[in-house]
Amino acid sequence: MVDERSVDQPDLQAKVTLEARGDRSVQVRHMRPDDAELLERMFYRLSSETRWRRFFMPLDNIDPEQVRHETVRLATIHPEREAALLATTMEDGREEGVAVARYGRIGDDGMCAEASIVVRDDLQSAGLGAQLFDLLVQVGLAHGIHHMILLTHADNTGMIGLVHHLGLPYSGKYTSGLYEIDLRLADNEPPFFPFSQPRV
Repeated sequence: MVDERSVDQPDLQAKVTLEARGDRSVQVRHMRPDDAELLERMFYRLSSETRWRRFFMPLDNIDPEQVRHETVRLATIHPEREAALLATTMEDGREEGVAVARYGRIGDDGMCAEASIVVRDDLQSAGLGAQLFDLLVQVGLAHGIHHMILLTHADNTGMIGLVHHLGLPYSGKYTSGLYEIDLRLADNEPPFFPFSQPRV
């Protein structure tokens, strides 16, 4: 999954199996352009609260055409700038998306990336999020990422707990009801908060 040979062209067929609580096996692979339909179906199975926490708005009345457009955009990965891992299970004979972890580089030096994760409600608190995000960290390390920045609601204890569970050094900064987390993947790096305190 994090083989150096996949830095420029990730192996879109490679899979990793994760075990979630409740004896549910989940397959994880790199996002492919044809996953837009999976993302669309997954979106409609997210609760209003989960949508709010991930997208900072409930999106209950969003136009279906906009959902379709956005899922196509999100499934189109530019490997030199971003990575996305899709977790799936088989349900009623077809593959369904249950979680996505992704990052996109920010800044000119390419060593900082904004990261995010969303887990379908029926698999939250099952241990999947921490395992999936750990895989994303491994991908980031293989691609030279030094800082993963997460921007979340200040009361999102699930996200804050997930970051703490990783066991990596991190710093947080509260601003305007949001919590900006700098997860540091490299040693001896000072905290960096690009959204609330950009580099001069």
